[in-house]
Amino acid sequence: IILTAMASPEHYVLKPQREGGGHNFYGSDVAKKLKELSREDRGAYILMQRIMPGLQPSVMTRQGQLKVMNCLSEFGFYSVYVGDGRRVYFSRHAGHLVRTKAQGVDEGGVAAGYAVISSPYLTG
Repeated sequence: IILTAMASPEHYVLKPQREGGGHNFYGSDVAKKLKELSREDRGAYILMQRIMPGLQPSVMTRQGQLKVMNCLSEFGFYSVYVGDGRRVYFSRHAGHLVRTKAQGVDEGGVAAGYAVISSPYLTG
């Protein structure tokens, strides 16, 4: 997978194992960072294949100003898992979050100002 990500880094994101956003690697920076990291240091990161959702017109507000722009929404699903390597004691879905961000924004942190909390609008 490392060689595939280095050959096509635009399809991957490299995330450090930390909260807060703003420290991810995208595009050619994925390949560069993977080359820099030792095998051991790679354990501090998660390499994920990017999902490229379709854009939708959205109304965004910031500091009381409305702006219609092309955006994408991301669904995050949370779970709780407790196990000891031999037995699973607890494994359950624990909630979800929908974030919406403007086209061209790679980061997705709400607290960092890259995205906003949204509600799903389902159509049938």
